[in-house]
Amino acid sequence: MVKGEKFKKTFEGQDIASYQAMLGLLKFRRSIRGFQNEPLPEELIEKIIEAARWAPSAGNAQPWEFLVVEDEKTIQRLAELYEYQMVEKKWLEGTRPKKMRMYQGDNFPGLEDKKAIDEVIKGVKGKVPFRKAPCLIFPLADERWYHALPLRTRLDKGKQHIISSMANAVFVLHLAAASLNLATQWISDFGSPWLSGMTRGLLDIPQHCLIYEAMAIGYPSYYHKPRYVKPVDELVHYGKFDSSKSRSEEEIREYIATHIRPQLKFKV
Repeated sequence: MVKGEKFKKTFEGQDIASYQAMLGLLKFRRSIRGFQNEPLPEELIEKIIEAARWAPSAGNAQPWEFLVVEDEKTIQRLAELYEYQMVEKKWLEGTRPKKMRMYQGDNFPGLEDKKAIDEVIKGVKGKVPFRKAPCLIFPLADERWYHALPLRTRLDKGKQHIISSMANAVFVLHLAAASLNLATQWISDFGSPWLSGMTRGLLDIPQHCLIYEAMAIGYPSYYHKPRYVKPVDELVHYGKFDSSKSRSEEEIREYIATHIRPQLKFKV
């Protein structure tokens, strides 16, 4: 018996290698910024985390833990913290060329214009979409699990492997939720220094666990249109890199503004 053959046979006949099903799920999954105020059955949350538990990781280190937050008051407090940092984030975004901005709105005011600043705060306060989400999942990374790697690999790129392993787990979280017809929002800001520090204090997260990011999950209040994906002939090179497909930085900026940004204009 070939090693692993018995394990392989366990899954035969279960249609686990359906390419069309996988591709359809990838196309269907979108970050949704609108949730119905309806609780999630615990078994769905358990299914999502069970799937993420099987994500691939470097050295099979599995450096993740998952913090599930369902208490409504806690979610509202997290939303307040998120909104607080959104003012600065939107303000900074206003310094970019208008066609490149992620957020809608005019240029943000100077520090001396208190009335205008108050309007900015008012435009953010209470508007964060995940306020209505019944559940937030925080994937936490424990970098100490890089000891599962060969010593040289750990010294060369141990933290990089932790990050890529966490990315795999988060991706599976989102795909698993989509497979259950649930909506998720990918919230990377919870990994930024100020917000992660405040969240760590609120949720009693120990220092050795890094907040990779957060995922809001619930029943969607709407569905997105299909997102733009670059044509395959722009991405693939055969044999050697095809330099004719290279773009200058200005061309990349223009491509983002005309193809990608139109679908990524957020109000909050």
